[in-house]
Amino acid sequence: MRRDARANREKILTVATTLFAQQGVANVGMKELAEAAHIGVGTLYRNYPNKGALCMALIRDEMERYTTRENAYLDTTTDDPQTQLITILQGYLDVRIAHEDFFAIIESETTPLEFTQLLQTPIYHDRIALLIRVLHRTQPESSAGYLQFEADTVAAMLRSRVFAFERHQRHLSSQDLLTYILKLLNQ
Repeated sequence: MRRDARANREKILTVATTLFAQQGVANVGMKELAEAAHIGVGTLYRNYPNKGALCMALIRDEMERYTTRENAYLDTTTDDPQTQLITILQGYLDVRIAHEDFFAIIESETTPLEFTQLLQTPIYHDRIALLIRVLHRTQPESSAGYLQFEADTVAAMLRSRVFAFERHQRHLSSQDLLTYILKLLNQ
């Protein structure tokens, strides 16, 4: 990538972070973002075809930190498998809550094809691998296929629309969600 293109991407991310923090993710339009970054709208869309792609870029580092931190925990912990599962799930719920607006935009502004592609990204694969790793510790007799299915099911349950509905319409706390997910997993 050319140096000026890289600089534009960094500028967009910096300005987006500031505007989203000040006004809320849903309240900032792409045109407003381009103006604040002093770039053309075309430049913005060449780098990020929609606000969902921009939000994904903004939370990518946070998701990588989450999987790195939790894998390091699993590498070193002497906690029992149930506690490990609780720790991993609570960590993910914390990330979902902290970035709920970003996840909502990512899911609402991606086409079905883009969403399918999102499920093929390293970020998604790393998160699923982490879940499989900890689920295997709690269910060592389960097949790899079943653990994969369970991990995908947990991820699907925590998609933004369902997550937002459970939190804001059903008024479930993070602890409620964790408890109910564990019950679904027979933990």
